[in-house]
Amino acid sequence: MYFDESAWVALGFILFIALVWKKASSAIGGMLDARTEKIKTELEEARQLHEEAKAELVKFKKLKAEAEQEAETILANATAAAERIREAAATKAADNIARREAQAKAQIAAAENAVVTELRQKAATLAIQAAQQVITSKLDEKASLELVEASAKQVEAAQ
Repeated sequence: MYFDESAWVALGFILFIALVWKKASSAIGGMLDARTEKIKTELEEARQLHEEAKAELVKFKKLKAEAEQEAETILANATAAAERIREAAATKAADNIARREAQAKAQIAAAENAVVTELRQKAATLAIQAAQQVITSKLDEKASLELVEASAKQVEAAQ
């Protein structure tokens, strides 16, 4: 078997490629393995972040539900308090109206009594004056004395 230069070049080239391939494949394999590990690590971190995000989402949904419930409770309490205040104000207003009405009726009754008393006093004064005029004009002294005595007896009997 005879090898010429081109066979030796071809054989050298093949050996060179084989050696380069052996060295390069281990380097490329190492790079690919490192890249695979990096990707696995990143995927694991992404999975953990995803799980944490899910947990936070559940937590925030729970907080939102609690906040909505609390808001509904506060609103219900505020509505009930407003209703109690409105009812108390209505009751107080009705009491004030009734009290003022009673005061007005009492004032009217007092004014009526005062007017009636004043009219009675004026009527009595007028009656006395009229009686004096009648007595002085129509009665003599004897009849006047008898009338005074009869009046005195009536006053004593009334007491």
